[in-house]
Amino acid sequence: MRNHAPIFLNCFSRGGSNILWNLFITHPDVCSPQRETLEIFRTHPLKNPKLAGYQAVILSRQWGLFDQWNLKERKPIPKAAQLFIDKKLYEYKLTTFSDPEMKYKYEGEVYTLEEVQQSRLVAKNNNGLTFLSPIFQDMYPDATFIALVRHPFAIYESYKRRKIMSSADQFARFYRKITGKMLFDAENLPNYHVITFESILKEPQHALETLYKWTHLELSKVKKLRFKAKGHLQPDGTHGSSFEIGKHYWFELDRIYDIIDPQINQHQTSRLSDAEKQTILRLIGDNLTALGYTADNG
Repeated sequence: MRNHAPIFLNCFSRGGSNILWNLFITHPDVCSPQRETLEIFRTHPLKNPKLAGYQAVILSRQWGLFDQWNLKERKPIPKAAQLFIDKKLYEYKLTTFSDPEMKYKYEGEVYTLEEVQQSRLVAKNNNGLTFLSPIFQDMYPDATFIALVRHPFAIYESYKRRKIMSSADQFARFYRKITGKMLFDAENLPNYHVITFESILKEPQHALETLYKWTHLELSKVKKLRFKAKGHLQPDGTHGSSFEIGKHYWFELDRIYDIIDPQINQHQTSRLSDAEKQTILRLIGDNLTALGYTADNG
C-alpha cells in the first residue's frame, strides 16, 4: 500500500468531525485527502458522483460500500479494490502540495512534495462509513482508528434543523446503530479508540495529547493549531461565525476557545422538547452509558 500508518476518523456528520480533523492536520507529519472519504468515492447520482466511486463499487462488488446511510456490515473486498482505494486516497493526499491553504506545514512555511508524499494520511469516515473499519484494518494493519462520539441531543438538533431526519425515533435508531459499531470495533480491532466531543471541548490540550499518544505523533512538533472556520449555532439561534467561514487560521494552543464555542451543546440541546429527549434516552440509553454519558450531560 502507498499509505503508511494511516489514521481513520469515524464520526457523525454534525458531530464535531471537523474539529477532530483539524487537530490532526495541524500536525506537520499528517496530511488529509482534502475531501471526506464519501466525497472521493461518491456514487449518488444526484450528488456529484465520482468515477472513482463507480470504479470502487465494481472492484469491490458492493454498491453501498461508501454510502453514508448504509448502516450494514461491509464484506471483505478483493485485493484489486484495496489497491485502487489506497491509490486514490494517496493521490488526493498529494493535492495538499498545491492547495492554497493546506500547502502550509507551519504558519508561513510550506511543505515540500517529498514531505507530503511521506506524510501520514488522515481520512474522515462519517456515518455509515464507520462500517468500513474492518476493511481498512485489513488493508492497513498499522492503521489507527479514532471514533468521535457526541451527545445525541446536540446531533439530533442539527439533523432536525436541517431536515436530515424526521423524528427523534428515527435519529435514535441511527445513532444507536453507529455507536454500537464503534463500541464493537473498539473491543475487536487492535488500535481503535473512542473519544467524546465533549472531552475535547472541556480539556482540549489534554485531548490533543491523548490523540497524539494514540497515533504516535510528537506533540513537540506542533507550534500552533490550524483551524478552518465553520459556521455554528449561536446563542440567539442564528448560524454563523466571527471568523471568515472557509478560511484557515493559526492559533496558539491556549487560544483554542477563540474558534470553538464550549457552550455549543447547551445552545443546541435547549432547542429540543422534553418528549424528544426522552425518546432518544429510551432508545439508546445503554449505549450512552457505555460511552460514559449520563442523561443530563449533553
